[in-house]
Amino acid sequence: MLEYGVFGRRKCCKNMERLKKLKQFYNKYERYLIPGALVFGFITDVLTFRLVNFTFAMFLLLGHLLFIGVNISIINFYEARKIAGKFFSYWRILAPLFLQYSFGNLFSAFLIFYSHSGSFSASWPFIIVIIFLMIGNEVFRRYNTRPVIQVSVYFFALFSYTNLVFPHLLRDLSVFIFLGSGLVSLAIIFSFLSFLSLRIPRVGEKRKATTGWICFIFLSMNFLYFTNLIPPIPLSIENVGVYHQIERVDDRYRVTTGEQGFLEGSLIYHERRYISREREPLYLFSPIFAPEGMEMEIIHEWQKYDRENGRWETKGNISFTAEGGRDRGFRWYTYYNVSPGYWRVNIKTERGQTIGRKNFYVIRKAGVEKVEEWI
Repeated sequence: MLEYGVFGRRKCCKNMERLKKLKQFYNKYERYLIPGALVFGFITDVLTFRLVNFTFAMFLLLGHLLFIGVNISIINFYEARKIAGKFFSYWRILAPLFLQYSFGNLFSAFLIFYSHSGSFSASWPFIIVIIFLMIGNEVFRRYNTRPVIQVSVYFFALFSYTNLVFPHLLRDLSVFIFLGSGLVSLAIIFSFLSFLSLRIPRVGEKRKATTGWICFIFLSMNFLYFTNLIPPIPLSIENVGVYHQIERVDDRYRVTTGEQGFLEGSLIYHERRYISREREPLYLFSPIFAPEGMEMEIIHEWQKYDRENGRWETKGNISFTAEGGRDRGFRWYTYYNVSPGYWRVNIKTERGQTIGRKNFYVIRKAGVEKVEEWI
């Protein structure tokens, strides 16, 4: 019995020594480990989503959400001395890194999906919020002492996730789908908060403050949605082009375009289109990608910039019904008789959410060489 007691004490001392060294290492390099875990989560997320489809990506994100909930629970239960032992001692030290890694995956995924599903010029406030949460390392370092922040940021992730999944699963972009996804995320987060509050006094003491922040986030998300600043997930658009002529031949399109400068179409220079008359038709081609079974009304809003009044004037709204599930997207085009000046076409949903935008200059010029190509 004596030998066993000595052996047990030695083993305990070794475990305590390892735990102490791990704490010292973590405290010493925390300023590098925390942002490193976030960046690592972002990088693995970007690489992963290049290889998997949307459905599998949603399962991966669900796994991260569950893992975050487990980590928040372990942190708070351990701090309240509700759980103990070697396993939880080690986990408690590494839990902030686990949280950063999973939040890095979640927010990078939201950045990818939300930025890909709408025009940055129209939905930049929401995208900036996601970027801020990704780089807010000073906030994330205090997860272990601020359950209000833990649960509030967790709710933002839940709401963003349900707003991704519900339209995809139900093949619908209606207001009721958005409101329903918000109510589901509220039900989940308040159930989680009640679970922690009833068992951990310090969480219960901050329950009112946490509830206030959850309601603030919920109302803010609704404000962003009803002002059309949340992109229309899961729609996306690629390879938008402005052409002089478009002709469909079987399953391909033959388009006619004119001369372009080297930098035209970049972030700095907009494309130029030359017309030989005062008014001449130009065509906007916009492949729209959506889940199979989804049908939605799409609007091409043709606008010209009025230099005298300093504002955009809508010249025409042309709508059509797009269908989802096509590998190359739902390819459609509209045209409008344009005049010289600065133009843009907003590609919008029936609710007014901007999926994409194409800006271009129209210049009157005779003798412009035109080229045909296939898309």
